[in-house]
Amino acid sequence: MRVVVIGAGGEMGARVCRALAGVGGASVLGVSRSARGPVGVAMERGDVGDAASIARLLGAGDLVVNCVGPFHYDPGSLVRACVAAGAHYCDLADDADFAERVRTAAREAGALLAGVCVCTSASTVPGLAGLFARELARAPRASEIASVAVYLSVGSANPVSAGLLASMLAPLGRQAAEGAPWFDELRALRTSSGRTLRFGSYPAAFAHGRVAVGAEPVPARFFFGFDRAALVALLHLASPLLALAPREALLHFARALLPFARALGVFGTPHGVLAVVAESALGEEIARIELSASARGLDIPAAPPAWIAARLARGDSLPAGVRELSELVPFADVVRWVSADAAYTLRARGLEL
Repeated sequence: MRVVVIGAGGEMGARVCRALAGVGGASVLGVSRSARGPVGVAMERGDVGDAASIARLLGAGDLVVNCVGPFHYDPGSLVRACVAAGAHYCDLADDADFAERVRTAAREAGALLAGVCVCTSASTVPGLAGLFARELARAPRASEIASVAVYLSVGSANPVSAGLLASMLAPLGRQAAEGAPWFDELRALRTSSGRTLRFGSYPAAFAHGRVAVGAEPVPARFFFGFDRAALVALLHLASPLLALAPREALLHFARALLPFARALGVFGTPHGVLAVVAESALGEEIARIELSASARGLDIPAAPPAWIAARLARGDSLPAGVRELSELVPFADVVRWVSADAAYTLRARGLEL
C-alpha cells in the first residue's frame, strides 16, 4: 500500500512522512514542486495546483495526504483526480471553505460509487477534536451536553514555517459568519496540569458549525492560543490590522515575519494542549478530554493520516464517500498512540477513559 504525501518538502509534510515511517506495510512517496523532501523519502515533482502532475503518480488503493497550506486554493481538481484514480484522499486543512470545497468535489465526482474515501481536515482540529467529542457521549451526564468548546494551545518554541504562520494569521480580525470578528473574544482555560492558558476565538472546519457527541450533533466553537499569554494578547491587538491585508499578501508577510517568530521561540516552550470540553446550556463544564504534549506538539496534527494509513496497511477497507476522521479511527488507536510515547498525556474529567 502506498501513501502519496503532497507537500512533503514543507514542515507538516515532513512530519507526516516521519509518522508514516512507523506504519508497517506502507511505502511513502513524497511530492513537492522542487522534488526535494525529507531524507530517505522517495520524491517526485508535482504541484497541488496542477492536478495532472499528481494524477500520473496515483493508483487504485493509494492514500493521498494533502499537506500543502495555506489552504486557500481550490482543491476540486485534485480531489477529482483522486476519485478518478481510485485513490483515497485526506488533508490537514484548517479552513472551513476549503473543507467544504473538498466535500462538494468528492460528492460531485462520485466518490461514494467509486469506493473512494475522502476525509478533509484530518488533523488536530476539527479531526482529532471531533474524535474526542464522540467519546464524550460516554459521560454520565451526556444527556445535558448542549455544546462543545475546543481549545488548542500551541507551544511557541515549536518549529514554524512561512506556510504555517500565514495559515495561522489569515483569519485574524476577519468577520465571522455570526458574531464578532475572529480573535476578538478571548477566553481562559485552566488545564488538567493546573496551568491557565489564554485563547482567542478562531474558525474551524466543523461541518455546519457542529460536532457529533455520539450520534448527536451539537454546536461547536473553537479557541486558539499559545503557551505565552503575551502572544495571545499581541495577536488580539493586531487582528484588526491583519484583517485589512489581502489574503494573497499574507504569505509574503509571513515570510518577512518568520525570523522574528523563530526568535520569539527562544522565550517559549514546546508544550501544547488540545482540550475538548462538553458544556451544558448554562455554560457549565460537564466533561472534557485533554491531550497534552510536553514536546513535539506539531507531530499531533501529523499523526491522523498515519492512523488512516495503518488501517489500509492492515488490509482494512475504508468506508466510501465523504467521511470524518472519527468515522475512520477508533478512539482506542489514539489511546495506544499516546501510551507509547512519554511526550504525550491523555486525561479526562467527567468520564473514564
